[in-house]
Amino acid sequence: MTPRALDRHRDALLARALPDGSFALAPGMQARPEATAWAAVALHALNAAPAVVVAARTALARLQRPDGSVPLAPECPEAAWPTPLAILAWLPDPHFRGRAEAAAAWLLGHPGRHWAKAADSPSDHDTSLKGWPWIEGTHSWVEPTAQVMLSLAALGQAETPEMAEAGRMLLDRQLPAGGWNYGNTRVFRHELRPMPECTGHALAALAVLPTPPPQAAVAKSLASLAGPDCAVATPLTATWRAFGLVAWEEGPPDILEPVARALDRQSRYGAYDTPLLAQALAALASGGRFADLTRRT
Repeated sequence: MTPRALDRHRDALLARALPDGSFALAPGMQARPEATAWAAVALHALNAAPAVVVAARTALARLQRPDGSVPLAPECPEAAWPTPLAILAWLPDPHFRGRAEAAAAWLLGHPGRHWAKAADSPSDHDTSLKGWPWIEGTHSWVEPTAQVMLSLAALGQAETPEMAEAGRMLLDRQLPAGGWNYGNTRVFRHELRPMPECTGHALAALAVLPTPPPQAAVAKSLASLAGPDCAVATPLTATWRAFGLVAWEEGPPDILEPVARALDRQSRYGAYDTPLLAQALAALASGGRFADLTRRT
């Protein structure tokens, strides 16, 4: 992607900043915390508009509840899945370190709901292994678990029992043929299909464990994600394909090319929602290295 094209997409993201520092979910729409968090992450990675980034971080701080969580909306405190995204947005700025640590403490105390697997369970995965849910009090799934793991590792809290168990949970949810979906493997003895964005999330998260699993344990998933079937120029797939493969030093040399193509396709299909646009920009700015997104300037 040419610098001019990247600047155009960056400016499109900046145009979604609202007067209070938050970011609209899409042009002309209201603010949402995940849009604000991903916009702050992307702009920081691009080394662009530092005042806008601080305003976005401050807007997220206003949403944080006294218990440390960052809910999707004040009237829905149980939908606190934006909390790890807020951590990623806050981390590069020491001024917000306390906010990030409070959010992490809440996450460590609020895993998903789990139970011993019943003999007649229709699902094949181990329901006792804890990760993190989308909604408080519900079962753990792949993407929220991966996002929490990435945020805790970036905060320096990778060596916790909760992180270790979450790593085991992700490995248990890996499909026998390779890859991950939202978090089921077999249902009524039928193996489900993988999803590239879920596979990328899981691989990126497993790579940040203090002792990552041996590469042989995820070899089928790496091969699946690196293959032509996953080289799709849609923003979420292309972004997390890059993050997942680069975390394991895998993938083709043109790993970011589908990300650039996905951004350029907005001229044909219309503007992406802010989280999609920001995640793609973050992947390009970091070269697919997720750890670089939270480094201090």
